[in-house]
Amino acid sequence: MNRFAVLRAGYGILLLVAPGPVIRVYTGHRADQLTRAVARVLGSRHLVQGLCTAGTPNALVLALGVEVDLAHVASMLALAVLDRQRRRAGLVDAVAAGCFAIAGTVVVVRAALSRRAAAVTPSSGDDVRSRLVARLEAWRQSAATWAAGRTLPGAIRNRLTT
Repeated sequence: MNRFAVLRAGYGILLLVAPGPVIRVYTGHRADQLTRAVARVLGSRHLVQGLCTAGTPNALVLALGVEVDLAHVASMLALAVLDRQRRRAGLVDAVAAGCFAIAGTVVVVRAALSRRAAAVTPSSGDDVRSRLVARLEAWRQSAATWAAGRTLPGAIRNRLTT
């Protein structure tokens, strides 16, 4: 089980289910409706990313996750600069997203250096679950390759796929 993906998905569920208390912990203030809605959107993003990185994703999939986390950091820093009322929430969330980006980078580097970035091999059984897992892995790899071709610099992309 990929603990990093479980942690991210759990954080996403927390933001989806109880954004108000999370925001209160972040800011010390009661959250307004817009802030709760944005927290739920971000929670959905974390949940989806956690699901996409479950199992044993390769370095390319993980690198795309880091890229999304860095975009999240940038958007929260922009919020902190542009909206004084939400500055603390933006800065705290930027730190949280930055921690996810750093942790993801460590996992990417470890995977790339150890060459354990191979896709999951389905079990020897020919059951429905094994075929489904193999299809999901193939789809995830296809989507990661497509997205990386449009977002990651060539030198990084090539290093992660060789």
